[in-house]
Amino acid sequence: MSVRDRKQYAFDLLMLTVVIIWGFNFSVMKLVYRSVHPIAFNAVRFLIATSTMTLLLKLSGVSIRIDREDVRGVVWLGFVTNTVYQFLFVLGLDRTKAGNAGLLMALTPIFAYLIGVFMKRERFSPGVLSGIILSLVGVSTIIFFGSSQISFGGSRNGDLMMIGAAFCWGWYSAKSIRWLPKYGALRLTVTSMIAGTAIMLPLSVPWLLSQNWSGIGPAAWLGLGYSALLSIVYGYFVWAHALNSIGLAHTAVFSNVTPIVALAAGWIVLGERPVGAQLIGVVLVLTGVFMVRSRKPMVVPDE
Repeated sequence: MSVRDRKQYAFDLLMLTVVIIWGFNFSVMKLVYRSVHPIAFNAVRFLIATSTMTLLLKLSGVSIRIDREDVRGVVWLGFVTNTVYQFLFVLGLDRTKAGNAGLLMALTPIFAYLIGVFMKRERFSPGVLSGIILSLVGVSTIIFFGSSQISFGGSRNGDLMMIGAAFCWGWYSAKSIRWLPKYGALRLTVTSMIAGTAIMLPLSVPWLLSQNWSGIGPAAWLGLGYSALLSIVYGYFVWAHALNSIGLAHTAVFSNVTPIVALAAGWIVLGERPVGAQLIGVVLVLTGVFMVRSRKPMVVPDE
């Protein structure tokens, strides 16, 4: 096995740990929502995550300075992925069924790949696209066989928010490729987080003030810490490193494994027992991931 192959397999393993954390994060968030408003929850976890990431960057000796010509672009990146995306996600999750959220967020790799092609940073590949679509079919199978978990009729606003969130994350995955070679994963992730959190916090003030913080139990605080430190800090760092190392399509498709973990986590944490037919969806998702994973990334170099 070559050094290149070992490096790629190492990133595959890291991405699987992120998928597990993100999959369980869904159940953790649902539990914390019982005592904390979604917007207040999101503001506090991003304050914790951004402070931690900034400290880690400082301890590593990496500057957070961005060249003047890139400031506007990086601020816009932070606004879309750490303000708009997060508001759409937490509010959409609060307004729709769990099955809807899992299915619609699975659109992320489709958006990421197509945006990458549109931006001429990915070459169109029927093989890669087929793997992504097969993964999406698998996610659909998982969700639709869980009939008690999906209902598009009564949650239209939440569904639209989740589609918007999937588009924002796909846009971030494609757009960040522009600055990753220049600033590196840690620097770009932290600076965009600082920008997005600085915009998010003032918008969240009404919900932060109205939240009954004294009524929050230890379990909810633990859940908030899990979501801030593992789901955001660790997850974002690994995601950004993988984008820079194994390519856009290979990284983005791993998000389709998240619903599988979320299905298991819902069973373990929330008592949501999956039906046998949903295992077909698991096979389809893993097959799609393998199809994309086994093909060489085709990132178009900057001109």
